Amino acid sequence: MNESYEKAPALLCEGLVKRYAEGERPVEVLRGVSLRVMPGETVAILGASGSGKSTLLHALGGLDDIDEGRVVVAGTELVGLSDKARGRLRNEKLGFVYQFHHLLPEFSALDNAAMPLLIRREEPSEARRRAAVVLSELGLGDRFEHLPAQLSGGERQRVAIARALVTSPRCVLADEPTGNLDQETAAAVFELFLKAAREEHAALLIVTHDRELARRCDRVLELKQGVIRDAS
Repeated sequence: MNESYEKAPALLCEGLVKRYAEGERPVEVLRGVSLRVMPGETVAILGASGSGKSTLLHALGGLDDIDEGRVVVAGTELVGLSDKARGRLRNEKLGFVYQFHHLLPEFSALDNAAMPLLIRREEPSEARRRAAVVLSELGLGDRFEHLPAQLSGGERQRVAIARALVTSPRCVLADEPTGNLDQETAAAVFELFLKAAREEHAALLIVTHDRELARRCDRVLELKQGVIRDAS
């Protein structure tokens, strides 16, 4: 990995504004948010319910359009990309983890983790091999053939994390990734998540309400009244 690649932000946004129509007047949810996350850096964003944390992640991941500003993922500007190009960028450069795992119930843990590679039509045996490596690193080496219904909540979330990391993304966006787990399981899964992301040298941006978990990240920010503030 060359030096210029290392020094370039994995994720960058400048002056990001997002509005929603509510009655006759638009509501400004994000008011000029600027943020940069470097490769290998872990950043937590805290915020009250309804503060716009999920809206911010969706905008950064190209899932929602923005009204003003710019978003750059791994050197590529999102604004102006076609839907197809944006989808390709998400598949190749971004990993997503949500509070609810969204695993496909009819597929094994191995195939669920390999799904992003299978979607891009990689050789199935190679896709499963790579998924097996990540699942093993997350402590699921003996759960490859289990269906989601046969896994615990913590195990299902680890499969979802493996699915996000299997493509070796430049950046992982996580929306309350342990919010559906009990405190002890959440702490264990979160630690594995941070370890795996750092080993992959992926930038990691996590939205969470849990200040204790957030403190394990390199930086802690807070989204309040549509603006990002340092909360470290």
